[in-house]
Amino acid sequence: MAGKPGAASFLRIGNWRVTFIAASIGLLIVLAMLMKWIVELQVEAARERRLSEAVAREAVAHCHEKTPLQAVRDCLGELAAGTPSTGR
Repeated sequence: MAGKPGAASFLRIGNWRVTFIAASIGLLIVLAMLMKWIVELQVEAARERRLSEAVAREAVAHCHEKTPLQAVRDCLGELAAGTPSTGR
């Protein structure tokens, strides 16, 4: 009978360790999935930003095609008034 309490305490310690390892592995999987989602979100945001910047550059280039300097200034002023400032 003296051996049984020691064996029972060993099983409890072993179960605690297995539970801890399983929880750690589960947490690592969740963190990896979260990191993947964040990276995909950042890549998509960068792609959208590049697209909007390309559209803005194209609009400015179209303004610079105008002949008189005042027409270029008016076109750029319209573009500035139509787009919100980014704070840069």
